Amino acid sequence: MKIGEVARRTGLTERTLRYYEERGLVDPPRQGGGHRVYDGPTLERLYRVMLLRELGTPLDEIPRTGDDLLTTVRRHLADIDSRVARLARTRERVRSTEELLEREETPTDEHLLAMLSGIGSEEPALTRRLTLLVYRDLEAAAAYLVDTFGFTPGPLTRDDSGRVVHAEVHAGDGLIWMHRETPDFGLASPSTLGGATACMAVSVDDAVAHHERSVAAGATVVYPPTAMPYGVLEYCARDPEGVLWSFMQPKEGTTHE
Repeated sequence: MKIGEVARRTGLTERTLRYYEERGLVDPPRQGGGHRVYDGPTLERLYRVMLLRELGTPLDEIPRTGDDLLTTVRRHLADIDSRVARLARTRERVRSTEELLEREETPTDEHLLAMLSGIGSEEPALTRRLTLLVYRDLEAAAAYLVDTFGFTPGPLTRDDSGRVVHAEVHAGDGLIWMHRETPDFGLASPSTLGGATACMAVSVDDAVAHHERSVAAGATVVYPPTAMPYGVLEYCARDPEGVLWSFMQPKEGTTHE
């Protein structure tokens, strides 16, 4: 890519890209006539620089060589997880205040100070939800959720025989673990039970567009996008093992979740 295309795609200015080059942070090769060409290694290096900048690393402290890309990405992910945890704690304090006001109760001075200063309870904070679903065929179920509903794939763990015994997929900010059937713990797929005991709900930014995508991918839709009395536009679909998935978008003018 030429420098103009890289600038357009990354949101950086050409001036910034040239400055990075002057500082020795990137070194794009030149074509005939001296034109810069951002090849694969140069783009990977630029990505590393941008991640480190996102982490707050001053330009003077960004190594010209050193950490591989995986290490840098893991550092960035850890930083994002830390921010999400802080926001989750803050959100819970604000939500509790909203609940008081909705009941027409006056928050105490201590409550307001805690919310404003970020000082919460000494109790361990709940920072992230993790859902566990049980399937007969973990590999097929994970592939279906990724291909049909657009979830992000995670790792597959196999036993010595090659059978998948644990799978993960990501849905927005939530992580879904997929567990094999285990009679000792009473864990069974809805297809084994003959019915689901729970429904998975996922927020989407556009329920209609997501519904169209799922239908095009072959989803078994239970009902199309429908305005619900609890403040969302929602549609439901079942996966091949009978888990009921609800995809919902808050309706305009409501904050209900």
